[in-house]
Parts: sequence; structure tokens; C-alpha cells
Amino acid sequence: MPKKALADFPLVSVITPNFNGYKFIKRAIESVKLQNFNCEHIVIDDCSTDQSWHLLKTQAKKYKWLKIYQLSNNCGPIIARNKALEIARGRFVAFLDVDDIWLPHKLETQIKFMIDKDCALSFSDYRFISEDGTFIGRRLKGFSKIGWHLHHMTRYLGCLTIIVDRKKIPNFYMPDINVNYFAEDFLTWSRCILTVGSAFRCPHDLARYSLVSSSRSSNSFITAKSVWKLYRNIEKIHLIPSLIYYISYALNVLWKKIWYKPYLMRYLVDSNFSWSILYEDKKNK
Repeated sequence: MPKKALADFPLVSVITPNFNGYKFIKRAIESVKLQNFNCEHIVIDDCSTDQSWHLLKTQAKKYKWLKIYQLSNNCGPIIARNKALEIARGRFVAFLDVDDIWLPHKLETQIKFMIDKDCALSFSDYRFISEDGTFIGRRLKGFSKIGWHLHHMTRYLGCLTIIVDRKKIPNFYMPDINVNYFAEDFLTWSRCILTVGSAFRCPHDLARYSLVSSSRSSNSFITAKSVWKLYRNIEKIHLIPSLIYYISYALNVLWKKIWYKPYLMRYLVDSNFSWSILYEDKKNK
């Protein structure tokens, strides 16, 4: 592909749902700011009871590319993300939860990859980080492409790494399922894969998934129960395939928790990037 200026690339809409994420909001916004890419950042506040909305209004005055919206009732992340999709103007859509982080070249690297590959759905490698951002884990590397069966067996696709080309997947939205399923993003990628065939891996380490104790996905038992219900009740997968997918999923989750847990000092791994903007430099403490 011939070299293009960043402004020549299609607009990317970055979507962030927020509920009581005050201590993470500024970090997420700065993470998008560091992209130096043609993007808009849409943050949907789901009736937070902390100081989130006040901070968002302050930040929105500073950055024209930051768009904020507050829901009238607490509705959960599915409605929040779908509201953002209604507002979004970009051909490409990327997802950044309020407590997660991208590396500065994430959008540039992955959008160029998608244009070169001519693919509709892509994901990248990432790492787990501790809630305070001090420690980081091994790099999670996926398969070169993930089809429907592999998606159900590995559940590898991390929402924070996904980018969708809405030109190739028209009328893209998150399925409106019971919020207690904790798996709307998984079901979304499942349906996208059914539409376009596969999700393709951008082979770069581009994102950081925060292990936050109070997050929706932190309760392993509830999440595991939700996965089984999703396979059987929503996707209507027969019992035997569901068991195979579920056992594979459970083993993968266990492997991730053991092998990829944050144990390295993060500044040693991410020293090439300006993380001092996002976190106080732990090395100098």
C-alpha cells in the first residue's frame, strides 16, 4: 500500500462506556490522545454516581475529538455501546473500556493492517496489567485468524483489541441480551465472524487489559455460568458441542490466569513508550 498521511485514513470512532470509572477516565482519554490518528473518542456515561461526569465535561472542553453523552438511566454496557454506535461517524469502530489502555501506535498499526489485508474484523496481541499499572504479564498471542469454532473454543478475542470496518459489516451493533450474561462482546464477534468468515490477527502487542477487582468480569464463577447459558440459551448450540467448547474455554481461561498473570515490572517492558503520561514513573520511586 502506498504511504498515506494519517489524515488521509478513514475516521476511527473509539467507544468507551463508563460507570463509576473516575479513577481511570483520564488515563483512557490520554491513551486515545497519544494515538496521533484520525479518530473521535465517544464516552458514554451510564449514570455514574462518582465524579465521572464532572471530569468528562472538563476533559471535553480540552479536546474537540472527545464526545461525551450521559444516559438518562443506568442501562449497562450494551445500551451504552449501542448509543455510542448511533453517534459514531467513523468507518472503523474500536473499543476501549475505561480501565484499559492502548499503546500509542495502536490505531495506526491496526488500521494499516486492515486496509492492507482488506479485512472487516481484526484483533491484536495484548498483555494483562495490574490494577495500579505497576506489573505486566506475558504477551497473549492469538492465531493468525479466528473462525467461529475457534472463537468458541478459545474466547481469545479481547474487546480492547477489536476493530470493526462498518463498510464491510453494515448495521453493526451489540446484541441486546440480558446484562447478566456478561458476554455481549463475545456474542457480537461471533455474529460478525458468521457474516465475514474470520477475524484476523494484527501481529503486534498493542493493548493492556487491566485486572480490576470490581469489574464485571472479575467474578470467575458468574462469568463461567454466563458462558454456558450463552452457548445453550442464546446461540442454541447442541449439548455435545457446547460441552466441547465449554471445556476448551475453561482450560484456556485457567491457562491465561496462570501463564499470563502480571508479574514483570511494567516500565521494563514498556520503556519505549511515554507511559509517564499515563502513570507516575514507578522506576523513580
